[in-house]
Amino acid sequence: MNITFCVKGIATHPIGGHKVIYELANRLAQRGHIITLVVPSEDNLYQLPLLNSGGRVFLSKLLFKLGILPNWFKFDNKVNVKIVNGFEEKNFPNADYIVATAYETAKPVAKLPLFKGKKVYLIQDFENWEASDADVIDTYRLGMKNIAISKWLQLLVQKYDENKTLYLPNAINTDIFKITSPVEKRDPQTIGLLYHLGSHKGLKYSFQALNIVKSKFPNINVVMFGAPKKPTNLPNWYTYYRKVNSSSMPKIYNKCGIFLCGTINEGFGLTGAESMACGCALVSTNYKGVREYAINGSNSLLSPIKDYQSLANNIITLISDDKLRINIAKQGASDIENMDWDNTVNKFEKIIV
Repeated sequence: MNITFCVKGIATHPIGGHKVIYELANRLAQRGHIITLVVPSEDNLYQLPLLNSGGRVFLSKLLFKLGILPNWFKFDNKVNVKIVNGFEEKNFPNADYIVATAYETAKPVAKLPLFKGKKVYLIQDFENWEASDADVIDTYRLGMKNIAISKWLQLLVQKYDENKTLYLPNAINTDIFKITSPVEKRDPQTIGLLYHLGSHKGLKYSFQALNIVKSKFPNINVVMFGAPKKPTNLPNWYTYYRKVNSSSMPKIYNKCGIFLCGTINEGFGLTGAESMACGCALVSTNYKGVREYAINGSNSLLSPIKDYQSLANNIITLISDDKLRINIAKQGASDIENMDWDNTVNKFEKIIV
């Protein structure tokens, strides 16, 4: 089949939602489907406002050809990435299906004529950070085939969808994200953490929890990674890695005995699942997305949202009880193995037929 993905931009650093789209595109192309990603240049080079649209398209194409954009993900040669100056009809190839992949792409896709493809909407979160709740909900009513990547999202979208909202489980590339450092030999006082500027990630609660842990275990070391610049006044017991590529991410996870997530709300929570696949014992808030893969007391320890004391207590428990940490980490890695990409691609193919 000929399938087009309408994408906000080529991410300059690892972003969970983009990673899912790129991985899905690669694997569909490897199965013989004709895959095109249509990407607006202005989202790639928004920080260069003096360039006109033609200049942005030219520079985006050049950076993509040189492998600079993105430098953290390798597209299969069979995937056609089409960088354009906007979501006008002329910029989309004729296709069997066209997939909107974010709030910003939903209405442009819905307006396209049918010969550009039957309309599918891949929903990865309730994307109300740059739009009102009502505006986001309106995109669920556009008449496209709505697909949600988590069960809580499926239930939410179904309230506004005249048709049946479908569920497509997220997947982890366990060929990359896997245990390479034995869980038993890891330092339980080395704790992984994602740094993100979005308030929904709950970083302030993670930092508060870690300060409590530090008061009890002075030798803890936090291994933090993210796309933003290193935060100012970061304590010396934090190590920060900026804009890590896909090949380096598993190495960071494998350094850690515990991974901490203080998220308030998120569609799925890819880093938590990746850390589990790499043998970290996950300590997380019990936000809706994490329930897709985390089970409290079995493969993770979960706390109420915004409860930094509970997060701290769970970290302290795992540091104090190495047998429990090891059991949770091993169970987590085993459970994540079931989040198989072949299964997800099979379901996607069945959905669009």
